[in-house]
Amino acid sequence: MAKEYYERGLAKAKAGDNRGAIEDFDLAAIATPEWAEVYYRRGLAYFDLGEILTAVSEYTQALAIDSHHRDCSYARALARLTLKNFPGAMEDIDRAILFGRDYAPAYQLKGLIFKKLAQYPQAISAYKTAANLYLAQQNPDRSRQCFELAQSLQPKQIDPPVSKPIVLAPLITTEQFYTNLLEQGERGDFTGAIDNANWAVQTNSNDVRAYNCRGVLYLKKGDFTAALADFSQAIQLDPTSHVAYRSRGKLRDRLGDYRGAILDFDRALAIDDRDLFIYLARGNSRVNLHDYTAAIADFTQAISIDRQEPTAYIYRAQTATKIEELNRAIADYQMAANIYLERQDLPKYRETLAHLQKLQRSSPQTPAPSSTPNDGNEPLRQRLFTLVSGHWGIAQRLIDRLKEEHPGYPEDWYLERVIANLEQGL
Repeated sequence: MAKEYYERGLAKAKAGDNRGAIEDFDLAAIATPEWAEVYYRRGLAYFDLGEILTAVSEYTQALAIDSHHRDCSYARALARLTLKNFPGAMEDIDRAILFGRDYAPAYQLKGLIFKKLAQYPQAISAYKTAANLYLAQQNPDRSRQCFELAQSLQPKQIDPPVSKPIVLAPLITTEQFYTNLLEQGERGDFTGAIDNANWAVQTNSNDVRAYNCRGVLYLKKGDFTAALADFSQAIQLDPTSHVAYRSRGKLRDRLGDYRGAILDFDRALAIDDRDLFIYLARGNSRVNLHDYTAAIADFTQAISIDRQEPTAYIYRAQTATKIEELNRAIADYQMAANIYLERQDLPKYRETLAHLQKLQRSSPQTPAPSSTPNDGNEPLRQRLFTLVSGHWGIAQRLIDRLKEEHPGYPEDWYLERVIANLEQGL
């Protein structure tokens, strides 16, 4: 009869009827009082009902009968953690691990206990051990979860321990995970970022984004051989990844293999012909091969995709300068300056104007617009003309914007305001 009560209790617990399950486990315990599993299961039912102290009592009775019951030690550790009994929880989880060295959930819970105690290095170590065990047990989802928990505790942002109900931290998206790794590399921590990327590859050896991300990190670190291997592996895994071809093309360009780079850019564009950055990259490789006409064609195609991308105009201007098409270069620099001005990116705006000034020494300047007779504003116009490096179109856009924002003022007021804004870097 005890077995029947026990199995009936399991079925009720599985269906969410914990009160009914406890009644059946009571009958099973009466029939067989030395059956540790009954107390363990009854403890789980009490825990699910939120009766944590009662659950701990049940687990304790089970462990008194079978001290090697690792699942029961794990369950009591979780209950004690909920009660903020951290020493008791750590003692129980260590016992669970003692009787199950490959018990991945125990290491995961141990990581959480260390996190609650603000012992972050130990928490990271426990989470990584759990991730390794899950990986060996062919559970990549749980492995990635533990790895991301470890990664979230890296020194860049450490949260103090909190007293909240135990809830597993929500997983970040895969895209955000790889973005975080790239940002970690941008901060100069290439070793840590690459180490984390290695975990991602181990978790899922078919993850194209993992190889792409690690390849970018190797590239920025200067390990070109490793970067090339990763980009090539990404392409092998997914021959339709235009990002992998684009990344490998940029690397080949950096290594001086300009023709190889162009081949990769060609393949990338065959997959996605609307990626303007591939046109920009291929254009630069063609510049390195002194094929300026083809390079200009690529930059022009990039502009046709996004006419508000200033980098495309600047690249085309630089290339036009090489073949002495100065008027075209001036027009492109002016267009780029206008875009930076609209974005209020004054450092880039001034940098672009500096290029315009260099070209002025080789190309006739556009005369400043003449003022109306005797309006007294000619000195102001000439001063503004100098500030915009001889390109009145830029000045006129600034004047027109002020007129829209502050209508009804005299002309000299607008000229003076524009001059003041430029001189003050506003």
